[in-house]
Amino acid sequence: MIYRIRDKIKSIFREKPTDKFSKQLDINPSVVLLPGSKFDFRQTPENRKYITIGEKCLAKIHFVFETEKGAITIGNNVYIGGATLISRNKIEIEDNVTMAWDITIYDHNSHSINWNERKNDNIQCYNDYVNHSGNINVNKDWSNVVSKPIKICSKVWIGFDVLILKGVTIGEGAVIGARSVVTKDVAPWTVVAGNPAVEVKKLKN
Repeated sequence: MIYRIRDKIKSIFREKPTDKFSKQLDINPSVVLLPGSKFDFRQTPENRKYITIGEKCLAKIHFVFETEKGAITIGNNVYIGGATLISRNKIEIEDNVTMAWDITIYDHNSHSINWNERKNDNIQCYNDYVNHSGNINVNKDWSNVVSKPIKICSKVWIGFDVLILKGVTIGEGAVIGARSVVTKDVAPWTVVAGNPAVEVKKLKN
């Protein structure tokens, strides 16, 4: 009995985070996912690729899919020190992007701006938590939630603790200052900073 328990424990620690969701992942063998990376599917995922990562990336990422929808693609030679990517639409990160830590990228609003609809969300959230072992999204009404794709173009540098919201495109070579909140598109080869982020400098291409 002791040996069986020991072998079971060993098998758990040998299992990689990518093993459980192999059908949903297309990750190049050269990619290094740093300790703390995890895959969070709140609903049963479809039989398709949700996450695609190119060559020679080094990253610590918490991937979150609150519904069966969403997609995240990451190009080649990308470094991510620590980020949470929450997708119901699409998040695209191109080649040669550098990202610091505690970054959040969120491609939908999560709730409606209408209070009555949020009230219904709260009621449904409570009922789902009680009746579905803590899963608060089982019967959530997503029809009133706005979602738009996010695109981070190549050669971008994103500082620590940055928040990037739905519908934003960050142009090639742009730099996002630490703790910025990005709610609108960022022009290529510019530096933006602040809450909300505004242009503070132009860069040479």
